[in-house]
Amino acid sequence: MRKLLMGRLNKQAYPQLTLTMDFGGSGTKGIVQIRGGKPIVIWMEASVIEAPYTSLAFQTRNLGNAYPENTAWVGIGDDYRAVGYLARSIYSATPRLKPRKYELALYKILAAVWAIKQKFKLPDSFDISLALLLPPGEFEDSALLKPMLKEALTEFDTPTKKINANLIGYECFPESGGIYAMYCKNTGEAIRRKVIALVMLGYRNASVIISRRGILNRGKTTKLGMTKMVDLVIEGTSGLEAEELLEAIVTAGNDPKPQHFYHLCSSDNLRDAQIEKILSVVNSSRAEYAIALMSWLTEVLPSKNELDEVIICGGTADYLREELDTVFPTTPIVWHGGVEVPQTLNEQWLGNRLADVWALSVYHSIKVRAIRKSGGVREGESGGVKERGKNPDG
Repeated sequence: MRKLLMGRLNKQAYPQLTLTMDFGGSGTKGIVQIRGGKPIVIWMEASVIEAPYTSLAFQTRNLGNAYPENTAWVGIGDDYRAVGYLARSIYSATPRLKPRKYELALYKILAAVWAIKQKFKLPDSFDISLALLLPPGEFEDSALLKPMLKEALTEFDTPTKKINANLIGYECFPESGGIYAMYCKNTGEAIRRKVIALVMLGYRNASVIISRRGILNRGKTTKLGMTKMVDLVIEGTSGLEAEELLEAIVTAGNDPKPQHFYHLCSSDNLRDAQIEKILSVVNSSRAEYAIALMSWLTEVLPSKNELDEVIICGGTADYLREELDTVFPTTPIVWHGGVEVPQTLNEQWLGNRLADVWALSVYHSIKVRAIRKSGGVREGESGGVKERGKNPDG
């Protein structure tokens, strides 16, 4: 009986929801773990937009016919926002790549929490532990986000009813931090002897963090993500939408052909000429984008003689693999930090774009279990949960 009781107490010690999130410009990615369950992926469009409550309330008529992540909106006091697919499809919201990620992260987190609650039939009140990824240049914003998030979670409005979530764990990492944490675990003591560059290439940003003998610098970020190339193509053509164009460019890869862009052209009479123009602009834009990105990397990275390894990750990394290989002809490259995303998590076909958030979720879940078993937590300077008596690299 005593063992059964202790087992129940230990189970109850874990948060009902452990959530790890990556706020990519092309979409919000999350790894969800319900207490006692297996990890799953949640993905939502990146759009967030203000909307009147009366209009949002009207949208609840669709709740029974759509997935919750496609009907999400949240309210904090008098501040109401449509999020994800609802924001884009009904309120014509754009991904809004200019604001700092933490400014919209609050609404994206709340919307994801509501969608998860609906999918897993969680109660109206529950405990949650969060781990988040932000660009290195915005990492200090995590200290601003935490109190906003903690207060908002205590009561926020949703398409169903108000939710009360108790934030019992919170930590924030710079993008590529999840991959680095798993890499450290797999590498062991050798990390203390190496100089490693972590290069994260996403849709909105590119960033570099340097690890010198296990000590990370603050990192640098630039707006040279894949959206830079998409913008160049749009400027050189006409009538193309960024989302469809991005999908076509990525599908085409290193060998773009007319069939990759056929569906983007509307005029039957001029289709061949339009496709020829698109192909020409895609090729020239890739070259221009690659030159700008490689130039920036050369400027911010240590000398090749100093580097022992380069970890390159992010969705854009796979697209520019040939160009990146030329930048590091002799330095070993560890693509995506060697992280392998389980096939069971690839329902959205996100592939390596999940590597960072998946790796961080593994790290965060291990810490949550250890902390809850030890009976307490303490918070570090950045608001991250620190495991007692543990080196974060270990």
